Formats: sequence, C-alpha cells, structure tokens
Amino acid sequence: MKPPSFTMWRTPAFALAASLLLCTSVQAALGRAPQARPVDAADAAPAARQLRAAPVNEAYTVSTLVEPTGTVVREFVNAQQQVFAVVWAGPVLPDLAVFFGDHFTAYQQAVQQKRAAGQRGGGVHARKPELVMLSRGRMGNFEGYAYIPTLVPHGVDIQTLLP
Repeated sequence: MKPPSFTMWRTPAFALAASLLLCTSVQAALGRAPQARPVDAADAAPAARQLRAAPVNEAYTVSTLVEPTGTVVREFVNAQQQVFAVVWAGPVLPDLAVFFGDHFTAYQQAVQQKRAAGQRGGGVHARKPELVMLSRGRMGNFEGYAYIPTLVPHGVDIQTLLP
C-alpha cells in the first residue's frame, strides 16, 4: 500500500507537469509568426504568462511575456505577422534559442568569436545584415535585444524599442 501523501500529490503533480509542457512549447521566434498561447494552460500553471498583445500603432504590436523567473520578454510583431525584434530584462537570462529560432547560430558564433579572442565576461554582440543583437548582464540582472533589420517596419526607429 502506498502512503497517502503519494496518492494525494500524484494527480496535481502530473497536471502541473503537463501544463508546463504546454506553456513552454508555444513561443514565437525571430522572423516567424507569433503563436497564440493556450489561455487555459497559462492560467492553470505558475509558468510563463503572456500579457495580451497591445497594438502600438499600425506598424507593429508588442506582446509581453513574463517568465516564472521574473524575466520580462517583449516580442515586436510587424504588420506581416513576423516577429522582428525581441527585448528582455530580468534576473535570469531567457532561453535565447527559443526566442532567436533559426538565428540562434549567429548568437553562438558571436560567443565563440569572443572566447577565441580571449574574452570571457561582458556582453555578447553581433551586427550582421540578417541580425543585430546584444546580450549583457551578470547574475540577477540580464538584459538584451535582437532584431532583424529587414523586418523592422518602415518608419519605426528601432532604437526607441531597445533597452
């Protein structure tokens, strides 16, 4: 016979694990269309929660995601429904592979170049035609941004969106 505590916690634990998996698998990445988060999954678990996308003007909308760690990630979506920029700030660096998507290799290359030059600390940055990014910080205080210059809406000053 199993102890009563195991039986009592088994169902809520499985429900929590399932809802966390649902929440983390539906995020947008640079250059891709944003994906809607299931409202019931976000409400059912203490996982990342997404605030409603707010139209800033006709050129783009902003969707804000607050991760369980307290890190705030803002995704900027152009009129063609493509994420053109991602900005983050908080105590923990977000999973950049998720938010960068296919552009994550450019981030990895920037890290490798910095290490090859003998630099271990400080910010990581890259400025290429297909991606501009900066990631900096230290334990408890991270911030950064990434954007695709060709997807930034005409007439939008990208510098006003960055930290």
